[in-house]
Amino acid sequence: MSLDWMASAVCTGVDPEVWFPETGDSKAARICSGCPVRQQCEEYALALEGDSGLRYRHGVWGGRSAKERAEAREYVRPASEDRDATVLRLTERGLGPKEIAAQLDISDRTVLRVKQRMGCGTTKAYYRHLQAGEPVDEACQAASDAYEQQLTPPPGPPECGTRGGYQRHRRLGETACAPCRQANADADRRCRTTGTTTERSAA
Repeated sequence: MSLDWMASAVCTGVDPEVWFPETGDSKAARICSGCPVRQQCEEYALALEGDSGLRYRHGVWGGRSAKERAEAREYVRPASEDRDATVLRLTERGLGPKEIAAQLDISDRTVLRVKQRMGCGTTKAYYRHLQAGEPVDEACQAASDAYEQQLTPPPGPPECGTRGGYQRHRRLGETACAPCRQANADADRRCRTTGTTTERSAA
């Protein structure tokens, strides 16, 4: 932001203490009232202060006190918040991610990220949908599936008396037991005679 306008300000050379009055002294406001760059001054202050609260605003700028600037500063809702709220509203109507993405002209991944950030995409949200009788969205279904997979115990070690049991003994550096040695020898014989280690059932 250019600060060239400051050269035209009527406050140039005025005691700086005037702009930080301890009481509601209106001397600063009177000086500012005839300033040709009053608007630029106020815009500069608002740009510096952003969305800060009153405690982070100081002095008089553009004829306005810190309190007046704080009250005048309106919070502008980011477009992303409006988008997120719309995604949730359309989800509640039963639309899937692809339909929502098409309506809002955003990607499917953005829809899923919004839903996850807003509480979807978890097992808790999955059960909340079920309890409320709502359709379960893809993010919540995926979270539930992942949770179910964690609950499924991994397959145990191969049993003794099988070729897998023989290979387990070898991996662990153990001497294979007699049933496993026999199973491995049988598998080798089958491979030489039939081309496969799989035992065929009698017809």
